[in-house]
Amino acid sequence: MRSLRRHATTLILVALAAAAAVVLLVLDRGAVSTSEAERRRKHLLEAWRPDEITELTVTMAFPAGPETARLTRGEVNDAGQRPWIVEIGGQRHAADEPTVDRLLGTLEFATAERRVSEGAVDAAALGLASPRLTIALAMGPRRERLLLGGSAPTPPGAVYAEVAGRGVFVITKQLAAALDIPPDRFRSRSFVPYLPSEISGLTLEGDGGPRRFSRAPWGGGRGAGFRFAEGSGVRVSAPAMEQVLSALGRLQAEAFLSEEQAREAAASGGPRVTLTLLPSDPSAKPGVIELGGACPDRPDHVVAVRREPTRAAACVPASALEPLTEDASRFVDLALVGAPLDEVAEVKLSVGERGEGGARSLELARAGSEWHLRAPEDRPIPTETGRALVQAILDVRATRLLPAASDPRALGLDPPRATLRVLSTPPESADEDEPHERIEALEIGAEQAGVVHVRRLEDGAIAEIPAATAGALLPSAISLRSMEVFDFAPDQVGALRVERPGLVQRLRRTGDGAWQLVEPTGEGLAADGALADELAEQLGGLKAERWVAPDAGQGYGLAAPRLVVEAELTAAPGPGGAGDAAARSARVELGARAGAGSFARAGEGAPVFVAPPALEAAAGRLLLRRDVFAVAPEDIARVTLTPAGGKPIVAEASPGGFTLAGAADHAAATAAAAAVRDALADLRAEGAVALGKPAPHHGLTPPRLRITVDLARPQPAPAAGGGAGAPRPPGGSFTIAVGAGDAFRGTNVVYARRDGVDAVYAIAQSRVRPLLEAAGVAGAAGVR
Repeated sequence: MRSLRRHATTLILVALAAAAAVVLLVLDRGAVSTSEAERRRKHLLEAWRPDEITELTVTMAFPAGPETARLTRGEVNDAGQRPWIVEIGGQRHAADEPTVDRLLGTLEFATAERRVSEGAVDAAALGLASPRLTIALAMGPRRERLLLGGSAPTPPGAVYAEVAGRGVFVITKQLAAALDIPPDRFRSRSFVPYLPSEISGLTLEGDGGPRRFSRAPWGGGRGAGFRFAEGSGVRVSAPAMEQVLSALGRLQAEAFLSEEQAREAAASGGPRVTLTLLPSDPSAKPGVIELGGACPDRPDHVVAVRREPTRAAACVPASALEPLTEDASRFVDLALVGAPLDEVAEVKLSVGERGEGGARSLELARAGSEWHLRAPEDRPIPTETGRALVQAILDVRATRLLPAASDPRALGLDPPRATLRVLSTPPESADEDEPHERIEALEIGAEQAGVVHVRRLEDGAIAEIPAATAGALLPSAISLRSMEVFDFAPDQVGALRVERPGLVQRLRRTGDGAWQLVEPTGEGLAADGALADELAEQLGGLKAERWVAPDAGQGYGLAAPRLVVEAELTAAPGPGGAGDAAARSARVELGARAGAGSFARAGEGAPVFVAPPALEAAAGRLLLRRDVFAVAPEDIARVTLTPAGGKPIVAEASPGGFTLAGAADHAAATAAAAAVRDALADLRAEGAVALGKPAPHHGLTPPRLRITVDLARPQPAPAAGGGAGAPRPPGGSFTIAVGAGDAFRGTNVVYARRDGVDAVYAIAQSRVRPLLEAAGVAGAAGVR
């Protein structure tokens, strides 16, 4: 019994000691250690323990009354984080994490300029009796409270601040501005309630009509993996859906609106689109957002009203609206294979019983950036060859999709002529149900009246494609050939011949390496050396975008080529040239269009390939000098600008510079004349567009503007066949006629002609505009 009492006494003492330790621990948690106090002695807050911060309250004074944002830590999410939740006006919202982090970082390192002595503290006088900003912080057992008051006399823009329990300080203008965050800014700017990875489908209604999309079983990253939710279930274009998802990402609230403001905006224009997001979580509510209506004081924004799962209204960028108003037809995927090149891992092409020769099967696999041929033989192939073959398959697009009820036998698909299988590996997804491999299979039908039908097994769609395009889907040994067509240095080209219907151009190098125009002939025509060099370079390094067929037969538009380019070589081409190392020439024929490029062959009977568009861009133009209009300022004595139906304007050279004759304002006249002079020096054409007399659409009979240039000294003039020609005599002159506006190779131009040169040229409007403006031509700011 005595032993029991002794043990009981011991247990009680231990319990009391433990309780005391807990009390001391709790009390000590709120205390500031000596080392912590020393480390933070210059900071406003004497303790900073970020892991213990659980609540942050910001109250700001406004004329209509104070507004408060109360921020608390949420539950741990799937990423192991505890996101902040903000409560404003009794409603809870997701907090804007960067804004919260920014304020916490400011509080952690906030320092004072100086302390205000206790005897000088007058809360009312310092603006601290009614502070404009109050920040309260719960940090474990500690409670911190910071008040911002009125302006301090120094330094400029400084503000009085009070820290509860520590005293009053003066802080800088910069620190005050960093702390001065309106409560509304703590609300997350993200307006869309779900991420793209969290939705199983979405619906768009309004402008563009009803469009309903759902996740498809084949998966895929971002815009891939959607199909039309109703009807045929056809695959949705990944690029089109990517634009929609990107638009959702841009739906960031620039300013939140009250319910009344949202109603007023809706009344002015009404919603243009209603967006419904279907969450993957069956327990979550759909997200419903209405977009449209003018946003108050924000012309480049529209009103967004979120009806579900929580109500909110805000101004969002108007640019997000455009992809959401596209017609349903823009979302139809016309690509036969949906996987992008960098995700394709295997390709297998097989010919069925209807095979028409060539390899009966072809199988490729990729390891990293390299490609390996598995069938019809096992060997590595050049990387660019493998990429070109696969890219050619991915580039095939349908001209249209046929109704699902179409008869496969009537379309040549029962049985198919060939099959294609593409295995790809989409980016890893957080969704465990998302497929890690995607297999796309195509059935390719027989050619019928110039078209081929292809069944896309992934969604059952039947596509119609041109027969020439179908060659990319059929296995052929030619597709494994090196992409090199020619390989010779541009300076090996001694002569060029370019033929197109109705025109032959011939150029030959002279002994000094310059280019001489042999054909066509005409007054003032000469070769443009830079254009000729560019064509020689394109030809010498020509590579196929893909190989198509061993022989053209009568197809691919090569029976009557649109363009033929021939080069005479002064030395034999290297390996991979026109097939013969001793060849002394190179020839390319361009036939029908093949996407951006053209079907081509390197001579009659040669294999067919797709030539890059740069070759036709270089060979399909007139190779004539483009500097026929430019004249050096020191060669000009006088310029007369005569607009159609207007009075001539004369700019003359003088010892003091160029000026407009008869102008009252000397300074303005000098500036205008200098602009004319500089424009003439920069008057280089984009290129020649026609030989001989101008056509009516060139607008040169009569011209919009006639420019007569009187020369102060001799100027070389181009002679027929090229070369500098004989100099013009002193005091000579020439005239430039400026006509209608148009577009030429992607540039806005005007047509122009110079006397003594038998061709019509295109000059960029930006180069001609100073001359039109000086002459007072109407519409000079938009010459088209």
